[in-house]
Amino acid sequence: MQVSVEKTGDLGRKLVVEVPADSIDGQISGRLNELRRQVRLKGFRPGKVPMNVVKQRYGQQVRDEVLQQVMQNSLQEAIQQQDLRVAGVSSLQPDAEGESTFTFTAELEVFPELPEIDVSGLEIDRPVVEIEETDVDDMIQTLREQRREWSEAARPAEQGDRVKIEFHADVDGDRVPESGTSKAQPVLGGGAMFEAFEQALIGVEAGAEKTVELTFPDDFRDDSLAGKTADVTFKVLTVQASDLPEPDDEFAKSFGVDGGMDQMRSDVRRNLEREMRQARTNRLKKAVTDGLAEEYKEFGLPDAAVRQELGQMKAQLKQQYGEQVDVPEDQLRPGAERRVRLGFLLAEIARQHELKIDDGRVEQQIAEIAETYENPGQVVELYRTNPQLTDQVRNMVLEEQVVEWVLDNAKVSDRSMSFKELMES
Repeated sequence: MQVSVEKTGDLGRKLVVEVPADSIDGQISGRLNELRRQVRLKGFRPGKVPMNVVKQRYGQQVRDEVLQQVMQNSLQEAIQQQDLRVAGVSSLQPDAEGESTFTFTAELEVFPELPEIDVSGLEIDRPVVEIEETDVDDMIQTLREQRREWSEAARPAEQGDRVKIEFHADVDGDRVPESGTSKAQPVLGGGAMFEAFEQALIGVEAGAEKTVELTFPDDFRDDSLAGKTADVTFKVLTVQASDLPEPDDEFAKSFGVDGGMDQMRSDVRRNLEREMRQARTNRLKKAVTDGLAEEYKEFGLPDAAVRQELGQMKAQLKQQYGEQVDVPEDQLRPGAERRVRLGFLLAEIARQHELKIDDGRVEQQIAEIAETYENPGQVVELYRTNPQLTDQVRNMVLEEQVVEWVLDNAKVSDRSMSFKELMES
């Protein structure tokens, strides 16, 4: 096989490949002989159809199929022979079929060649976090609030109560809404409405009406009120107080925990530690990728890879929001280019420094994913029997290994923070 390479742009390449014709003829003959044994034609016994009849009926179809397969296989050999790192193939066309050779042309794009990636100048903060007993207490409190029961309160509203209201606002001479009222049911102090709104309801009783002047935040959900000062009239329908379950063994059992509150606290701590590790990993990965994207933002990207990423982003948006969503491509392109750039940089670091996927970490990652399900064994088996799922985990592990390599070679400063700070940052 003969291969010639022509540079058609910074990243464009044209390959002209010559393949010996005798190998193609041999494949065509083999395929026709196989068809002769299988084909069923009226007037001929099975396996006894004359070869000239088989050639006449199926010869061109078989030739086209073989040539297509030859081009695909030979292109892969040519790419390996020329040591090209291909981002995408835009065209693959036969040129000429002579007595001794078959020639075809491939138009493709390659990834840019980069010098050794230097991360010694990157400055990164590394979170140092310990799960405290207060973090466990906070999560137990959150779980209690999820199970709280509400009942009518024969008293003025207090912090933590749920208040069901109807209201309207008068702003710049207009009534909002024009007719009727808006309805809300905030938990006072819960942040569902803005603070001044909720504070205005402290001390009111069911059946009461109250008018107060409030300035609505700029991001308020009703555009006609956002950023404006208005006279707001409330009508209080109900005031409800909550009754929280006691954090006892029965409470633990309601979450399917055998072993009482001691076991539940242990389970909660383990879950928080898993969340902490994931949040810490995500934060470090973002710091590393942001640094790499800024440091290596000048090299060109293959358009084929960007187009492929754009297609995936559009498919994800349609899956998430429905077929009707149509985001202009120019809005998606910066994100697609960033993804391609970062994917290439991470892969390039792994290649340059011969980082191999740690199979032990892959197994550990799958086990951690499985722990979040009711039947971990079934989930582990699902990953073991589904190559696509396993590949997703393997790619995730390799990215983590690359991030760790960067951290080992960059300027890293440890920064102590609480679990809450980590999760909110």
